[in-house]
Amino acid sequence: MNCNMANCRAELIDVSGLCNPADVTDVISQYPYWLQMNIAETLAIPVLKPDAEQINSVNISVDIFRAEVIKVPVSPVDANGDYIPNLEGKVSTGRKLIIEGQLCQKIVYTANVLDQSIHSAHFYVPFSSYIVVPSEITFTNGTTVDSLNVEFQANACVEDVAVKLLDERNILKQVTLLLYAVPKQS
Repeated sequence: MNCNMANCRAELIDVSGLCNPADVTDVISQYPYWLQMNIAETLAIPVLKPDAEQINSVNISVDIFRAEVIKVPVSPVDANGDYIPNLEGKVSTGRKLIIEGQLCQKIVYTANVLDQSIHSAHFYVPFSSYIVVPSEITFTNGTTVDSLNVEFQANACVEDVAVKLLDERNILKQVTLLLYAVPKQS
């Protein structure tokens, strides 16, 4: 691979906080309540911090502070009782699990100053999404409950982070996130 300065610097950025997708596979195969999303960000280095020469590392975690099932319109059904998807192929069961959270990030960078000191900047980026869930959940003990009355444990798996210094003050970042939920039996 050819390596110019921009490419080499991007390859040397240490990213911590990524999950191991194998750890999530068993959960989402048992509970198919998940979605993938991409969060695009342009982050500005705080005014009190010096300009950046290069990014050294990104540490990322996810804080989920809301997971709530809401009632929504239901897709029509065909003669067999199967939901009819919309033109995008999506089905509405009448229930959505709303998930709200934030990306918690620390970016460590080398300052564009003579002594090339190391600095860090913290960023908190909110996000909101939803997972379609069935109108009723049947638990392993045979109990069936309206999903409006079910508490879900919402989790996040940071699959990938792409980061690039746009200029001395701005950072372009893309986070690929897998959100998944497990119903709690009460």
